[in-house]
Amino acid sequence: MKKLLSSILGIVIFFSITVAPSNAIDYQSTISSVVLVEIIDSLNDYYTGSGFLISNDGVILTAAHVIMDYKTRRPADYINICMVETEYEAPDCKFSARVLAYDEDLDLALLYPAYELDRNYNETGAFLEIEDVQAMELPYVDFSDYLPALGDDLSILGYPGATGTESITLTTGSTSGFEVLANDIVWKITTDATINPGNSGGPAYNEDERVVGVVTEISLDGMGGNYGYIISNEVILLWFLELVENGTLNEGFVENIFSNDYVENFEAYDYDNVEIFLDVELTSPNSEAINFLKNSGVISGYPDGTFKPLHPLNRAELLKILIEGIGYSPNESTYKNCFPDVKEDWYARYVCFAKEQEWVTGYPDGTFKPASKVNKVEAIKMLLEVFEMETETPKSKPYTDVPMEEWYSKYIYTAKQMGILEEKGTVYWPDADITRGQISENLYRLIIYWVH
Repeated sequence: MKKLLSSILGIVIFFSITVAPSNAIDYQSTISSVVLVEIIDSLNDYYTGSGFLISNDGVILTAAHVIMDYKTRRPADYINICMVETEYEAPDCKFSARVLAYDEDLDLALLYPAYELDRNYNETGAFLEIEDVQAMELPYVDFSDYLPALGDDLSILGYPGATGTESITLTTGSTSGFEVLANDIVWKITTDATINPGNSGGPAYNEDERVVGVVTEISLDGMGGNYGYIISNEVILLWFLELVENGTLNEGFVENIFSNDYVENFEAYDYDNVEIFLDVELTSPNSEAINFLKNSGVISGYPDGTFKPLHPLNRAELLKILIEGIGYSPNESTYKNCFPDVKEDWYARYVCFAKEQEWVTGYPDGTFKPASKVNKVEAIKMLLEVFEMETETPKSKPYTDVPMEEWYSKYIYTAKQMGILEEKGTVYWPDADITRGQISENLYRLIIYWVH
């Protein structure tokens, strides 16, 4: 298959690749094109994920959450790319990477091997131009021309830490289901193939050894079995087309990576109008978090199909989201009538369960006031307590409007250190009502922190 590679740096280059027969794993291209992504964040913490090369100029596709520094809420400054030639060896860190593009809402990122690393993992030599990388003839893989069907076999390659080994790991399973958005776009593919932390960002292959998507997450609980989720090629293409519009990618690069019917079929689709709820699109604030929690059954919309992400949250809604988020589903026949104003309403099982766990208490008059709004510090306190996270004594003011002597300072300080707050400036506004979108973001980030 011939491909026209128009580099993301604006240089147009032609090259060709011979596709191997699709009857078994081709170790020279499929396995060796999968990379271990090493991250060192601003707190000097080390963690890893997976990724894979998609073109002969060394461009690597991975998941955005793999490369994020959750303290700064930006990509980490230190990202290394480690590779293998065969399945029998530990990955060798050959390059330091630079982030070309990322989208936290879609959980996708593109990396480029910027510098070679010496034996001490220090950058050496000059910045690698595209011609330099192409001369290395790095292996890369192709995207599939079609989505897998229900029941089709899938293979997952990556570097999960759970194996206790350094070698690349292969797990297999079936296509178990799909998450479909507006315009019949498949957002995610569900699989019963084993996926663990460290697999994130790695490729999922069909029987032809073509990539059908990027590994993104796993289910939160084991009720009925654990499932993994894969961002489909359809969403990857939509993101690439957006990168063409903003000048990051060249149209020829995208058309030839997806040298199939996808481009023709999707050119007419409006990326910005793909909906999670009627009022939450792919590019809306907090959309990744909202979609994740919706897909996990933690949140649901209103009868009219909206989510109302900007609406303030009340005490009853907060408890439902947090308790569902940690994986509990209290029995409604057991948990009821625990406050004078909490009888057998829809929220009674969450409120009464939380009362039993001593997460909540009533007001001096004995009521709970389920419809009362919740401010931001109350919500963060409850979030950390429900997840049983230990709080830290503040070493400094986390925000200029969060005094260290206030009762809530330890909760805000801890939450900021963990990277679950989205406020990037110097002001937090602790007394402001928390919205449905904001608590979704906080909960999602805590779950990611929890999994890591």
